[in-house]
Amino acid sequence: MMTELYIGFSLILIGFFIIFKLIFDLAKQIDDGLDDLDEKLALAIKSVMDNIPGFGNSEPVNPVQMAIAQLIGNMNRPDPTIIPPKIIERDAKGLFMSED
Repeated sequence: MMTELYIGFSLILIGFFIIFKLIFDLAKQIDDGLDDLDEKLALAIKSVMDNIPGFGNSEPVNPVQMAIAQLIGNMNRPDPTIIPPKIIERDAKGLFMSED
């Protein structure tokens, strides 16, 4: 009776080890495949960037042009928010006075 129990337990334990080994090998293959895919994707992107004229070696945007574009974009807003200025009184010495 005990022999069958030990054999059954041993078979279950061996099965768990085999499943663990298979999962470990599968994870390693997936990792290797992703590394290979990453290298191929990088080469493909690099070749596309090299073959399209003016795509990879364009000059940076002029900051003045960027500011003008942002100004034009802000002009198109229907209701611009205007924050009224807060006037703070000064005393005779020119120092700011407290509000209380």
